[in-house]
Amino acid sequence: MMKIVIACEQPALRERLARLAANRSGWRIGGVFETPADAPPSHRLDPVDAVVLGVRDARHLAAAVALANATPAPAILLACEMTDPILPQLEASGIDYVLDSVQPARFGAALEAARPLSAGQIVRLQAPGAGDERRHILCRRRNGLSLIPVDDVRCFVADHKYVSVQHDAGEDLIEESLCGLEAEFGQRFLRVHRSALVARDALRGLEKDVEGRTLARVEGSDETLPVSRRRLPTVRRWMRGAAAPG
Repeated sequence: MMKIVIACEQPALRERLARLAANRSGWRIGGVFETPADAPPSHRLDPVDAVVLGVRDARHLAAAVALANATPAPAILLACEMTDPILPQLEASGIDYVLDSVQPARFGAALEAARPLSAGQIVRLQAPGAGDERRHILCRRRNGLSLIPVDDVRCFVADHKYVSVQHDAGEDLIEESLCGLEAEFGQRFLRVHRSALVARDALRGLEKDVEGRTLARVEGSDETLPVSRRRLPTVRRWMRGAAAPG
């Protein structure tokens, strides 16, 4: 008998998914949770075969990543409503999902075919749509994949073939280019050097070292970042504009 959990913050969708699962022979519902974030800790304490995860927007992908890192990892079936912001991402990713209007036969077939999410599938889910930007940065750690909220990132610094992400919870390496990050997040991050992007709201000032080189002070960090002479006028203009009243 397949043991499943349903985790979804949208009441109507959650109730429909639970009703469909309850009416299916060979399945046992191990829990119904009001938020996707409850699924990973529940699975650690009481592993299940599959999780039906309601994902309204990118916030809920953190639960999918946590479940993908679990041992054993459960099969995951994503679900959403027709009006949910994440729907274009799901369609573009090529990963199977069900909508709130799903019929019993389709729901059953999708759950039977569900498998644990792979690293490649998670990367595709993180890819922004046209004109969009991600809310999280995907990184690899010793214990698996993890998501870093873009709001927590202080700076991106090129480090050979990797980029170092300095954020509120520490530092991680990612396999992305600064040029690509600047193109996607240019409204939020300021290029100060060919090797560094700084979050505009984390830039705390400029200073000079003993050799006269200009350095950027970054909130929450004891280290400074180099500011190139070519970038310095742009950085100063932005700082004057940010400090201006109104």
